[in-house]
Amino acid sequence: MKKFLTSLLAVVMLLSLCAGCGSSEKPAETTEKPAETTETPAAETPAESVVLRLANSHNAEHITSQACQMFADLVNEKTNGRITIECHFAGELGDERSTIEQCQFGGLDFTRVSSGASAEFAPLMNALQMPYEYTSVDHLFEVLNGEIGQEVFETFKDNNLVGITYIHPGSRNFFNAKKEIHTPADLAGMKIRVSQSDLMLALMDSLGSNGVGLPFNDTYSAIQTGVVDGAENNMTSYIEMSFWEVAPYWTYDGHSYMPDMILASKQTMDKLSAEDQQIIFDCAKEAQVWHRDAWEESEAKNAKIAEEKGCTLTTLTDEEVKAFQDAVAPMYDSFLNAEQKAIVERVQALG
Repeated sequence: MKKFLTSLLAVVMLLSLCAGCGSSEKPAETTEKPAETTETPAAETPAESVVLRLANSHNAEHITSQACQMFADLVNEKTNGRITIECHFAGELGDERSTIEQCQFGGLDFTRVSSGASAEFAPLMNALQMPYEYTSVDHLFEVLNGEIGQEVFETFKDNNLVGITYIHPGSRNFFNAKKEIHTPADLAGMKIRVSQSDLMLALMDSLGSNGVGLPFNDTYSAIQTGVVDGAENNMTSYIEMSFWEVAPYWTYDGHSYMPDMILASKQTMDKLSAEDQQIIFDCAKEAQVWHRDAWEESEAKNAKIAEEKGCTLTTLTDEEVKAFQDAVAPMYDSFLNAEQKAIVERVQALG
């Protein structure tokens, strides 16, 4: 009997040890599962968000500023918030020339500028802004959105800039504080503010006037204080910047369409994926299309406002327009080099 009890005790102890071995294996299984779950979030981590800046010399209410904001909003939407473009208006980040320079060196990501300012960084642009070059708005955009416009944009890369899209600039016309303008002789001796470009200074010289290169945001005060007698721009800017208050004489001479554009820093674009770069180009084009229609409506609306404000709006006859055309004709030979002349010939062939 004693021998039986001893054997039974040995069996019980052996079963206890086996049970202990089984329980020690289960924790080992459970400790491996958390390791598997920690790998999943790392694989699903979203791409890092990016905040970029866009500069514009116009105030926030200007229709071109609205197009810039639309561009920024579309990019944010189509990247699911990964790319945010902050728009800075009213020259907050500098005048056009300085914002282009900032983009050159990566200090700024985008800027909305005129061709007058940008031509200093891509001289071939001069071929797209010659006086009386376009026959209509349709002609203008056929050039800008076609091979010619893209060829000119390509030349910006030499200065670390990327052309994103062209924007409707409106027809540029003269306005001044002194008198009606019917002929180039009426401009003789007058000081007219123009963008800081060699082309615009040459234009005023051809018309017998004194061109004064000043930043856009200095125009109102310059006319008000008599530093200049007038300026030239589109009707929308004339009303929205209140130029009519200090220069009530407007002349529809339509001397040029100087394309606005959005330029980007090449450094900024190079940091983005090919997919995101395409989104930026696509969104900019969508904003361009909206802006073109809105701009035409804006020009008509602001012309009526100018009339209501009591401004003198002078429409030139065909003969008077021809006098201006004849006065600037020598610029096509003296101002343009052979490469630029070749571009102009292609532009005129599409007109």
